[in-house]
Amino acid sequence: MTRRFLAPAKVNMALRIVGRRADGFHLLWTVMTFFPLYDILEITCPADGLQLTCEPPVTPEPEKNLVWQAAQRLQAESGTRQGAHLHLTKHIPHGAGLGGGSSDAATTLLALNRLWGLHWPVSRLLPIGAQLGADIPIFLGGEAALAEGIGERLTPLPHLAEAELVVVNPGIILPTGQVFAQWHAQASSPTALADCLLPTSATESVLPLLGNDLEATATRMAPVIGLIVHALQQQGAQATVMSGSGSSVVGVFAERRDAEAAAFALRHTHRTWQIYPGRTFNKHPFANE
Repeated sequence: MTRRFLAPAKVNMALRIVGRRADGFHLLWTVMTFFPLYDILEITCPADGLQLTCEPPVTPEPEKNLVWQAAQRLQAESGTRQGAHLHLTKHIPHGAGLGGGSSDAATTLLALNRLWGLHWPVSRLLPIGAQLGADIPIFLGGEAALAEGIGERLTPLPHLAEAELVVVNPGIILPTGQVFAQWHAQASSPTALADCLLPTSATESVLPLLGNDLEATATRMAPVIGLIVHALQQQGAQATVMSGSGSSVVGVFAERRDAEAAAFALRHTHRTWQIYPGRTFNKHPFANE
């Protein structure tokens, strides 16, 4: 039997670099929530071995895809002899700062945990996810969260105010490692942790939260990011912020109709950009079942 699962995108409403570890990894303070743009994962069980197809392909070989790696790790850790045929349909732009690969991997772990009858608690899946990618734990936890350290320490934010967004991706990939390396090479100073403040209630606007320490560096590497910021402002965005290490930019709007009107206008003037209006949500329904 084939089962179908949705893997949502994430957006970083804030991303601050607050230090650096001795091994070179940068320490983050980042607020992430979910956005209604979904990859689709179809899984057929029972099956012999592991097989993955992806449309469109995002890696040269299936074994390099985080979905296959997540399934293989769970299979090895659990000792199960069960297999799965997995088919991934990509809608979240690849390498866009929207967490598509991480969401796909987390959904794979959650789905196979159920379909293989393992019934592991999320706490047992988290180490597998964290080994594969720093953004995977938030999708396993299933709630908007403050992530600290290198992304592994999560504080759930179930009452983070939701926001009407337009997410714009110019269709280019900025490798995360290169963006961080450029930021460090430019002798940028970390943000003081005392300056990182969370909203105090669900009724408080997320606007004061917005900011991304990597945005200036990413814009120098890909000037189109600055063009997107300007275009969103011209369409009435209250504020903008780059998500993750780029290249997607988020515009925050006062009302849904404003966001939808802005998306409509941008699609006609910038036909090569991928443009998505939507409202953030704080709980990933599959992860919380």
